Amino acid sequence: MKKLNEIAFFILLAVIFLSILIVPAILDMPDIYLVDRNVIHFSDDWTWKGDGYKERFSLPHRFDVEKTEPLVIRNTVPDDLPAGSIIAMRSNMQSVLVKIDGETVYDIGNDSDRFLGRDLGDFWAFIKTESKYEGKEIEISLFSNRAASHGSALEVFIGSKSALFGHIFSYRGCWHFLTPIMIILGLTVILVYFFFGIYKEGNKGFLYLGIYALLMGNWFLGESEMLQLLTDNTFFITRLSLLMTLVLPLPICLYIRETVPMKKRFFDDFLTSLIIINSIVSLGLEYFDILGLSDTIPVAVGLIVIVCVYYLAILLVEAVVYKNKKALRELKSLSVVLIFAILEVASYFVNEQMVSSRYLSIGVLIYITLMMIYQFNDYKERIKIKNEREYFEKMAYTDALTGANNRARYMEDIEEIFNPEGTVVVQADTDRLKYINDCFGHICGDQSIIDTYEVLNKNFIHIGKVYRIGGDEFAVIIENADMGEVNAIIEIIRKKVDLIAKEREYDFSISIGVAKYDASVDENVYSTALRADQKMYEDKKRLRNTVPVKMPVTEIR
Repeated sequence: MKKLNEIAFFILLAVIFLSILIVPAILDMPDIYLVDRNVIHFSDDWTWKGDGYKERFSLPHRFDVEKTEPLVIRNTVPDDLPAGSIIAMRSNMQSVLVKIDGETVYDIGNDSDRFLGRDLGDFWAFIKTESKYEGKEIEISLFSNRAASHGSALEVFIGSKSALFGHIFSYRGCWHFLTPIMIILGLTVILVYFFFGIYKEGNKGFLYLGIYALLMGNWFLGESEMLQLLTDNTFFITRLSLLMTLVLPLPICLYIRETVPMKKRFFDDFLTSLIIINSIVSLGLEYFDILGLSDTIPVAVGLIVIVCVYYLAILLVEAVVYKNKKALRELKSLSVVLIFAILEVASYFVNEQMVSSRYLSIGVLIYITLMMIYQFNDYKERIKIKNEREYFEKMAYTDALTGANNRARYMEDIEEIFNPEGTVVVQADTDRLKYINDCFGHICGDQSIIDTYEVLNKNFIHIGKVYRIGGDEFAVIIENADMGEVNAIIEIIRKKVDLIAKEREYDFSISIGVAKYDASVDENVYSTALRADQKMYEDKKRLRNTVPVKMPVTEIR
C-alpha cells in the first residue's frame, strides 16, 4: 500500500504540472496577465544629421560624431500610437534632449550645474506621448564627454509603462535574480559575523567576505538598469556602479590577507593604499568638477586588473612552491571568477561597451558561495580547536574530584593580585579525614571532601573563588572584601556543616581560619594565607583529646 501511494503521488504531481501547461492552449483561455506585453521596437528608419538626414539607420548604432557635437537623430512618430504610450530609450552616459514637431518634450542631463562630473550617467529616458504627436517628426539629441559613449544610440521602444518595465526586466532575465541573492548573502554574512560573536575571535574574514558580497551586489544592482524602479535618487541611480567599482578590490585584498597565511607578501598593503588613494582622488576630482568618475574609472579598472594578476601570481607561488593549501583553495576559487570575467570583458566589447554584468555575476556568486563554505568550515575547525584548548586548560586547572579550582590555578591567581589591599584569605580543612577513610572507606572520605567544597563554594561563590589546594585542604580568595560579611558567611557555613553532619554516618566537620591582608605584617598575599592557615590549625585544636562519636557497626557472627 505504501509503494502504491508513493507512485500515485508522483503521477498526481505530473498531471497537475502538465495541466498547467496544456489546459490553457486546449481551452483557448483568455489572457488575464496584469502586465501589458505590447512593446513596439521603434529602432528602424532613423536618420542622422551628419549625413544630411539621407541615409537610414537601425538602432543600436554608433555614429561618427565630432567630439564637441551632439548626436542628432530623427524619425517619424508612428500613426497608430496606443493611448498613453511612452517612448523609451536607454542613455549610455549621455544627456538626452527630445523634440517632437520642434517642441522640447524631454531634457535630462544638459544642465551640468545639477549633477557632479561631466556627464549625468546611465538612465532610462521615458518620454510621454500624446495623440497630436502621431505622424510628427521626433528628434533626439545625445551627447557625452566619454569617448566610448559619444556617438552611440541604443534601441528605442514604444509601449505602456507596464509593458516597458516588463520588457526591461525580461531583457535582463535571470541576471536580476542574482543581484538580490548577492546582497542578501552579504547582509547575512555580516549579521552572522556580529550576532554569533565571530568578531570576538579577531578574525575579520567573514566580515570582509560579507562586505565584498554586499558591494558586488550593489554593483550589479547599478548595472541592472532597474534602479529607477526602486528609487528617485538620481545620484544613486547614475553613480552606484561607478562608486562600487572604486572600492570593490579593497574587501578582497583585506579578505585574502586575513584568511590566507603566506610566506611571501610583497605589495598587499601598498596595493590597498593605492586603491584607497585612487578612490579619494577620483571622488575629489568629480566633486570639484575637474573630471567625472566616468573619466577616472579606467584607472580603477586598471587597479582591479593589477590586483587580480598580483594575487593570482602570489597565490600560485604559495600553492606550488610552499604547498600552501589555503592559497591553493583561494587560487581555484579566483580562477572561476577569472574565467567568467574574461567572458564578461569579451561580451562587453562585442556589444560595443553597452552591455555588462552578465557573466561576471555568475562567477562572483560562485566565488562568494565557495568562500562562505570555506569560511564556515574554517570557523567550525577553529571552534573545535578552541573547545579542545579550553577543555585541556580546564583539566589543567580543575580538581577532578570536586570540580573546584586546583592548586595550579590558586598559585596563578595569587600571582596576579598586584594590589593586595583589602584581600581576605580563608583556609579550610576537612576534619578527621583519616578516620573517615579508615573506618568508612575512601568513598565516604571522598564524599566528605566534596561536602567541604560544596558548602564553601555555595556560600562564597558570589564574593570569591574556592580552591582545593591539597588532599583535604581548601582556600578561598576574596578581593575587596568586607570582613563583616566574611565572618557572617563563616557562621552560616558552620551551621550548614552541622546539618550535613547529621545526615552522614560518620563525624563530619571542618576547621576554618581567616586573615585579611595587613601591609604592616604581610609581605604579600602568601603571608596572609599563612596567617589564615595558622588560625585554621588553632580552630582544629578544639578536636584535641576527643574521639569520634560515630563508628561503623561491626557485624557479629
